Amino acid sequence: MTPKTSDVDFESALESVDSWLSEYISASHPEIGRTGPICPFVSPSRKNRTMEVRIRLVGHAPSLELVEEIARSGLREYELTTWQGRNPMLQAMVIVLPDLRSEETGLLDQAQAHVKDDFVANGLMIGQFHENCRVTAARNPRFAVSRAPVPLLAIRSIALHDIFFLSERPHWFQQYKAKFGKFYGPDSTLMDPLLIERFRESEQAYAAG
Repeated sequence: MTPKTSDVDFESALESVDSWLSEYISASHPEIGRTGPICPFVSPSRKNRTMEVRIRLVGHAPSLELVEEIARSGLREYELTTWQGRNPMLQAMVIVLPDLRSEETGLLDQAQAHVKDDFVANGLMIGQFHENCRVTAARNPRFAVSRAPVPLLAIRSIALHDIFFLSERPHWFQQYKAKFGKFYGPDSTLMDPLLIERFRESEQAYAAG
């Protein structure tokens, strides 16, 4: 039975998210397939006070439409936020859904898939994280990297490494290329051959289409 709003332990949920951000997402992991933290932007974002955390409740009978609307509202809120830090690449918003039950977390997966086009068109990424999430690491398809103790959505600017997540569709790739294509030119100083390989494959695939 879903708890009433008054029964939701907001403090505990936020503490869990804080620990997850500090001890998991901001840390390295032996299965991630590379050096460095799982997400290299979380720690700098928090240090620069450019990470906003919001709580949204879904109620006793959440629908896909409701979760989608929460995500789309997050896009609008992100764009309207007066950020404290000056670096737009470090601006991030975490939307916590503490009353979404474990058996309902699939709604987050579906909602993320439905709204991703809108976010990418605005130069943003949106990712879903929850205890049942099957999203795997870009460099290790055996590692379910997006597990979190509390269901949440994370919004941030498109970053250089997002070629791994934006090569699946031509309009996503074009957004990525418009922003980062200059880094793949003949004078590129990129040291990661996998980034270059994925970019070149996508460029050739969509040019042929």
